[in-house]
Amino acid sequence: MKEPIWLSKALMLAAHKHIIAETGGSEGVRDETLLESALSRPKNAYHYEQVDIFDLAATYAVGISSNHPFVDGNKRVAFVAADIF
Repeated sequence: MKEPIWLSKALMLAAHKHIIAETGGSEGVRDETLLESALSRPKNAYHYEQVDIFDLAATYAVGISSNHPFVDGNKRVAFVAADIF
């Protein structure tokens, strides 16, 4: 598999802002390092495990939803991350 185009921190911050504006909740990042950690999980899986594109999308979702980097909307952002990946 060719190396994917990874989701950026800026994209996820913009997605979070849009989701909160559309669906409600508190805006803001609770812990930026947890967001960076969640976004690095798929890259690590790609380089060190045998995964397909669907595994990588799921890894984005699990990373964001379990790390809770945002004040609110973590699961919504996790779903969007997996969808746009």
